[in-house]
Amino acid sequence: MNYKTLFQVILIVIALVLSIFVYVKYFHKNENLENIQTKNVTLEDKQDLSSGNTVKEILYESFDNNGNKYIIRSDSGTFNNEKKEEILMTNVRAKISFNNGTVMNLKSEKAKYNTVNNDTYFFNSVELKYLSHLINSNNIDILFEMNKLEAYNDLVYRNPEIRLLADKVEFDLLTKNTKIFMFDDSKVKIINN
Repeated sequence: MNYKTLFQVILIVIALVLSIFVYVKYFHKNENLENIQTKNVTLEDKQDLSSGNTVKEILYESFDNNGNKYIIRSDSGTFNNEKKEEILMTNVRAKISFNNGTVMNLKSEKAKYNTVNNDTYFFNSVELKYLSHLINSNNIDILFEMNKLEAYNDLVYRNPEIRLLADKVEFDLLTKNTKIFMFDDSKVKIINN
């Protein structure tokens, strides 16, 4: 064999050995690793499905047509299997930042939140703070499609001057007008501070 031919054969062998080495080192192991990771993700998904689709540390943020910002947070939540857009949240905190600079804060033990229209139904030890106003009740509903907030059931309203006991308060999110009333013919009880 001639010197040139021998040199070409050696170069081809070296190129093949390097190609095989690179393939084994980088590509073959990565394929196995990808398969293992895919199997782990699949097992985790199955565990989540069997435990009821619970999510921890939830945060939703949205804006309405008027530029008001709505943020809702919770420690955990469970999605409704029948209504996929609804999530039952626990230890809930919400904040509405109105476009005029004022802020409304809410907190409750539980809330049902609709991820499509942002309607939220707070229940169990609900507290609302807005400017110098404080409302405690068992239920507060924020209905964004109707631009309305409703507080009811064991309702106590406080501000620096008065405390009042009523069955229901309705707050218009656009005009900021408030209606306070009883379900029956009795009168709202007002107590001066």
